[in-house]
Amino acid sequence: MEQALTGTRVVEVGGGYAAPMAGKLLADLGAAVVKVEPPEGDPARRHGPFPAGVPNPEASGAFIALNANKRSLVLDLGAAPGRRALEALAAEADILLHDLPPRAMEAAGLDYARLAARNPRLVLLSITPYGLTGPYRDFAASDLTLIHGGGFAYLCPDGSPHADRPPLRFFGHHALLQAGLHGATAALAAHLRAGAQGIGEHIDLSIHSTVGLLLGRHFPAYSYQGKVESRLTQNITAPSNLFPCKDGVIYLIAVEDAQWERLVEMMGQPDWTRSPLVADRAARGQNQDYLTEHLSRWTAQWTAEELFHACQKNRIGAAPVYDFDRIASDPHLAERAFFVPHEHPVAGRLLLPGSPYRLRQPWWALRTPAPRLGEANGLKTSLFGGPALARTVRAAETPPGGPAPSPAAPDLPLRGVRVLDLTWVWAGPHATLLLAYLGAEVLKVESAARADLARRLDIYPQGMAGGLNRCGYFNTVGQAKQSVAINVSHPEGLALVKQLAARSDVVMSNFATGVMDRLGLAADVLQRTKPDLIVAAISAFGQTGPYRDYSGYGPLIPPVAGLCAQTGYEEDGLPVNERIAYADPNAGVYAAFAILAALRARKPGRPGQVIDVSLWEPMLATAFEGWMNHVLGGEPHRPEGNHDPRHAPHNTYRCRGDDAWVAVAVTDDAQWQGLARALARPDLAQDARYGSAAGRKRHEGDLDAVLSAWCAGRERWEVTRALQAQGVPAFPCLSSRDLAEDPHLAERGLFSRGPHPEVGPLQHVGIPWRLERAPNAPPPPAPLLGEHTDRVLRAVLGLEDARIMDLRRAGAIE
Repeated sequence: MEQALTGTRVVEVGGGYAAPMAGKLLADLGAAVVKVEPPEGDPARRHGPFPAGVPNPEASGAFIALNANKRSLVLDLGAAPGRRALEALAAEADILLHDLPPRAMEAAGLDYARLAARNPRLVLLSITPYGLTGPYRDFAASDLTLIHGGGFAYLCPDGSPHADRPPLRFFGHHALLQAGLHGATAALAAHLRAGAQGIGEHIDLSIHSTVGLLLGRHFPAYSYQGKVESRLTQNITAPSNLFPCKDGVIYLIAVEDAQWERLVEMMGQPDWTRSPLVADRAARGQNQDYLTEHLSRWTAQWTAEELFHACQKNRIGAAPVYDFDRIASDPHLAERAFFVPHEHPVAGRLLLPGSPYRLRQPWWALRTPAPRLGEANGLKTSLFGGPALARTVRAAETPPGGPAPSPAAPDLPLRGVRVLDLTWVWAGPHATLLLAYLGAEVLKVESAARADLARRLDIYPQGMAGGLNRCGYFNTVGQAKQSVAINVSHPEGLALVKQLAARSDVVMSNFATGVMDRLGLAADVLQRTKPDLIVAAISAFGQTGPYRDYSGYGPLIPPVAGLCAQTGYEEDGLPVNERIAYADPNAGVYAAFAILAALRARKPGRPGQVIDVSLWEPMLATAFEGWMNHVLGGEPHRPEGNHDPRHAPHNTYRCRGDDAWVAVAVTDDAQWQGLARALARPDLAQDARYGSAAGRKRHEGDLDAVLSAWCAGRERWEVTRALQAQGVPAFPCLSSRDLAEDPHLAERGLFSRGPHPEVGPLQHVGIPWRLERAPNAPPPPAPLLGEHTDRVLRAVLGLEDARIMDLRRAGAIE
C-alpha cells in the first residue's frame, strides 16, 4: 500500500536525538530519508544501550530506535567535496532538516538563500539550541541544560519535600525529542504549501523555546497571578500524586468534584472525607498534607494493579508505576499490537515501539532496519530515484541559475485548511494550536453549559473575578482559534456541528472513548457527507483494547510508560512524577503530524484518514530509551537525579541565591578541558583519572564536589557565562518568572501579549519557530466563548441573521 509520504524526499543532517526524531516521523510514513553522517557516524551510534553491554556502533539501541527506514550516506562536511554533495542532495530534496548549532550549520554550507536558488520548493528545518538569532544564539547546549533552561525541570518532582535537592530532568532526552517532533510538524506543513504554491520555507526552530511551549498552565500561573510554581510549591489539583500500595506505587488524580465524590464512595465514605479541609477542589489543593496522609492509608491496603483497575472502573484516574517487564506483558498494548517485531542485522530480533497513532489506512511501517554506517555510499543510482548521485554531485559544481521566486507576502503554510475543533483541556487543544499557528482556520465548538476545563481552572488575573474568558490556561491554548458556541445536546445544535464538519478538512476531538459515537459524531457518520474528511481523536488509552474505556489525564501516563520508575533522586531511589501533564502535548504533536500527513495524502476518490491517538502509546514512542535498554538486556535504569549514564560532570549545582541552580553537562574531552580552564584548575585537566569520559564517570562524586564548591559562592548567570566562554554547556534552571523576563526569549518573540478584551495584554507562551517566507506576527488572542458564533454560521454555513436568532431562541446556540 502506498504510504502517506511516499515520494517525499528528505535529507537529514546532524545526529543524536532532535533531527533523527524528525526524520523518523517522516520516514515511518513513507518518505525517502537520506541520513547524512560524518565519517565517525551519528553520535547516537555510541550512546547505546548495546546488546550484552558491549559497545558496537552498529547495534546502539538509541540509533536503532530512531533510524529505521533511512539510508546512511557518509559525507565529510568539513571538506568541499562533502559540502558539494550535500548541496546536490538539497537540490533534489523536498525537506532538508538538521540539528547543527548555528556556526556548524554555516560551516556545512546550509545557507537557505543559496540552497533555495537551486531548489525554490525546498523546506529547510533548522533545529538549534536557542535559535538562529538572539543573545544565546551561540551558547553550547545539551538536553540537560535545555530542559532546565526551558522551565520544564523546575517543576519536577511534583510536591517535593526536599528543598535541599535540585530540580530534576525526566529520564531521557525530552528537550531534543520534542524539538524533533514539533520541527517535523512545522516542516511537513511547509512542505504542503510548497506542493501547492511552489514556495519553500526556512523554519528556525529553537529547542529552548519548544521546551517553554510545554509549560501549559504553569506559565500563566506567573503571568496572570504572580505565582512562581516549583517542585516545592503545592499543585492546584489534589489528589494528583503518587501514593503507596502493598507492592508498589500508584498515581491518583481527581480533577473534577464528581471524580472526588466517586473516590469517596469507593473508599466507603470515611469520616475524614467529611472535613471542610477536603470539601471542594480549592480546599483539597490547599490541604494536601491532610489529604495525602489519609488517602495513603487507604491506598496502602491495595496492590497497585488491583487499585488501578478498581479506580478506573469507577471512572477515577489511576495509573501504577510500571517497570518494563510489566509494560512488555500488558494485555492492552498486546491487543493494540503496539510493539512490533523487527529484525536488525547486528542486534538481532527485537520488539520495537510501533506506531504512535493507529491509522485506518495503515501507512506506518518499519520497512528496513537502521542502516549500517555509509551503506548508501556505494549505490549506483540516486538515493531518491532518478539520476545517479555522482551526476548530481557534478551538477552541484555548476553555478546556480537565477534567484528563487520570493513572493512579497506568502501565506502561512496551512492557510485554507479548516479544522473543526471538538477538543478540551490540553492534548487535543495542543494539536489544534499547532495547526492554528501554522495558519489553519480552527473553529472551536464549545458551550458554557459544559465549559472546557481549561476555561475553569483558577488561573485568573490578580484582582479580577473569575470567568470563562479569563483563565490564563485557556488563553494560552486557545490562541489563534475561533469560538463557536453550540449546544451539541440539542438536535439542531448537533445538526450544525455535522454541517460544519461537512465543510471542514479535519475534525479533531479528545473526549473519552465512545463519547463521539454516542453524540452521533462517529467517524463513519461524519465521512458519509464528506468522504475525504480527516477524523482524529485522542483518548487516554485509545479507541480499542481492554482499557479503551479507562479515563485519564496527562499526568497518569508517565507512570505507566516507565518514566517515573527511572526518574528520581539517587539519595532514596524512589520514583517521582513531574507536575506538567507531559503526555498531553506529547500526544497532541503526534496527532498534528498525523493530520498533516493525511492532508498530504488526500487525493480525489480516496477516503479520508481516521486517526486514533492514545496518550500512552505516543509517550512510549518518545520515552523509548528505557524500553531499548530493556529489550537489549540491560540492567533497569534506577533513579539517578540529573546524572547521565555515560557523561560526567552532568548535574545541577546550587548557586548563590534563593533556590538558584545551574545545569552543567560535559559530554566530550574538549568541554572537559574548557571546564578546567573556567575553574582555573589546570590540575584537573592534567589528572589522568579524568582523562576520558569513562574515568570522569567513575569519579563523578569527586567532580560534583568540585563544581558544587565552585558554584556555591557565585550567581547562576555568572557561572553560566564563565562556562559558556569556554564552550561548556551550562544554563540556569529557570522558573516561569525567569522565562517571562528573559531577554533572549523576548527577542525571539516567544511570548505574545495579544489585546485580549477581558484580561488585557498579559503574557502567553507563543510560537517556538520563526519562518523566513511567511509572517511571524504574534498569534491572535484566545477567543471569548462564542465570540465567533454568528460570523462562522454566516460565512461557513450561509445562515441568515433571522435563522441564527431562531437557533439562539431554541437553545441550539449560545
